[in-house]
Amino acid sequence: MGIKILLVDDNEELLKLYSIFLKRYEVITAKNGKEGVELYMKYNPDLVIMDIKMPVMDGIEATKAIKEYDKDAKIIGATAYHDKYAEKMLEAGALVVMKKPFKYREILDLIEKYI
Repeated sequence: MGIKILLVDDNEELLKLYSIFLKRYEVITAKNGKEGVELYMKYNPDLVIMDIKMPVMDGIEATKAIKEYDKDAKIIGATAYHDKYAEKMLEAGALVVMKKPFKYREILDLIEKYI
């Protein structure tokens, strides 16, 4: 079984793009934080890439919920609103917060660093 990555983002086009970029990994996608938490508990992925601003449950709340379930969870935050939310995401337990849009190489380097 390969490396599992959970992508959580409300932008479906971005989820498709990420899935193509990351085809060397087993990719699981969720459209909001609540779904992300549920899929984390079901699949126990090696890494989570979590958008912050989403409907139903935002990435900060979802990160807190995942970290309560698994304190060793590896979560990378992702947001276009970096200045506004990065600190809260890190406090919730993210390893790092990437600013959208990010380059393919940037995301691969982070995955390799944390897996």
